[in-house]
Amino acid sequence: MVTMDRGQAHALEAFVAATVLLASVTFALQVTAVTPLTASTSSQHIENQQASVAQGLLDAAAENGSLKRTVLLKNISVTEGDNYISGGPPTVFGQMLNDTFRDRGIAFNVNVYSVQSNQQGKALNRIGLVHMGQPSDHAASASRLVTLMDTDVLHKVDSGEAVPTTTTLDEASSFYVDERQDGDPVWSVLKIEVVVWRM
Repeated sequence: MVTMDRGQAHALEAFVAATVLLASVTFALQVTAVTPLTASTSSQHIENQQASVAQGLLDAAAENGSLKRTVLLKNISVTEGDNYISGGPPTVFGQMLNDTFRDRGIAFNVNVYSVQSNQQGKALNRIGLVHMGQPSDHAASASRLVTLMDTDVLHKVDSGEAVPTTTTLDEASSFYVDERQDGDPVWSVLKIEVVVWRM
């Protein structure tokens, strides 16, 4: 009889423990909300992959010269929102951006950073070359430096594509980036940044 009571007590104890464990798991699942925007290993992997693709694209565009030709467009505006909003500019670099990102449902912004003189001395200036929207919290970015020389030829958009003009930087009446220093053959060093995120 004692053995039977002890067996029933163990069975009851096991049942109560299982109930407590099940209740704990249920409570934990209800407290932790998993949404599509919840950070995870897979979303971090996607961000890393997009940053690598953007860096590879910048490196390839620098290698084939299309990145430099793009920043030499004379119609780039320093006013926010006055440049390209639906995709890349009409250059080889712009087409590379569209093929790699836009056509796959990935939005991108392209920013041009330069050091400009102002009343306080020197300041980092940002020009939005392409602005497709506000990046999400999970946006990735990559950047590349481009050196402009006094002898670099300006480009203009003609019939939907960028073509060289006959004007060099040191002959131009105006350009969206100030010359670094008179007498220096380097006009300016620009940082080109590509920011990408899922639409």
